[in-house]
Amino acid sequence: MTDLQLKKSLLSCPGDSIQEHIDHIGMSQAELAERLGRSIPKLNELIKGKAPITKDTAIKLEYVLGVPASFWLNLERTYQDELLEIEQMEYLETCKEWVQGFPTKELKNWGLLPDTNEKTILAEGLLKFFRIATPNEWHAIYQESSLAFKIELKHTVHPQAISVWLRLGELQAEKIQLDTFDKKKIRANYSSFHNICYNHSDNWLEELQALCASCGIALVYTPCIKKAPIYGATRWIKNYSTPLIQLTDRRKDYNAFWFSFYHELGHILYHGKKEIFIEGLEEIVPDKDKEDEADAFAARMLLSEKERNELSKYPDFNKELILQLSKKFKKHPGIIVAQVQRIYHQLYKDAGLNSLKTKVEFTELSM
Repeated sequence: MTDLQLKKSLLSCPGDSIQEHIDHIGMSQAELAERLGRSIPKLNELIKGKAPITKDTAIKLEYVLGVPASFWLNLERTYQDELLEIEQMEYLETCKEWVQGFPTKELKNWGLLPDTNEKTILAEGLLKFFRIATPNEWHAIYQESSLAFKIELKHTVHPQAISVWLRLGELQAEKIQLDTFDKKKIRANYSSFHNICYNHSDNWLEELQALCASCGIALVYTPCIKKAPIYGATRWIKNYSTPLIQLTDRRKDYNAFWFSFYHELGHILYHGKKEIFIEGLEEIVPDKDKEDEADAFAARMLLSEKERNELSKYPDFNKELILQLSKKFKKHPGIIVAQVQRIYHQLYKDAGLNSLKTKVEFTELSM
């Protein structure tokens, strides 16, 4: 017997207790109806649980049966709670198929879903995770044109995984204390962004997040999820008052991380609040002009035109030269190596240059 079947079998309406009391004192339903001032059909509805025990009815039952009104009201309240639980369990049974396709393993590992394989429990957890009433709302928000989410994922191969990754970013952003968004402050802090990238301290990720927060930007780091091939995403949340930059560790490369960060920052600086940009999903056709503009901004932030021109003057590169240029430009050597290798493909196999690269990996989900 399932939990649902057991609960149904044990469910007892307050009318059962009313019947027991009148049986005990030798009173018929007709007599009770007369003493309560009710019709027999109305009393029968009460006995069968089709009508609730109101405060007025509870008081009358106290007078007629000698049992306190509080007893009847508590009995009714308990019955309604049990009935609600059964109805909820019955509904969640219809949601079991919807759970398929979601990365429940990752969510359980992060403590965002109960550690169980029971589909009804997982369905309930997913509804709360997405803050939706039914699976229909998930389809409306993520796969159709909606007010809450402007990019339709219905053309993507794995919309469940993508929607989870995006939702994680929103939950992470809720934990960050932000100043008021200020474009001028962002531009005034370009050198601070560069310094964080160049110095690469042990807590550089926290430094970058704090700097963004001071400019009114929620920057979150969300580990890569299987079947969600995203490099980064930008959108405005909280009624378009807060820009959210969400980055993944998919490429696990320092240069790729900073390019993605600056790319998303470019979207915030140059593009509209009602637009959503998700990088890495081939099924969603991007606005090429806006993507090119964000790419150009990212490229300028990584290396200035003057610095790129100087790189073009060298016929060859080695580790020592990269370190000299890094000190001169005040740019991280891994950034320079990546830019050089994009021009001279044969240098991708240079062990000395590759030793200057830095790995980026989000080992846990910060919530």
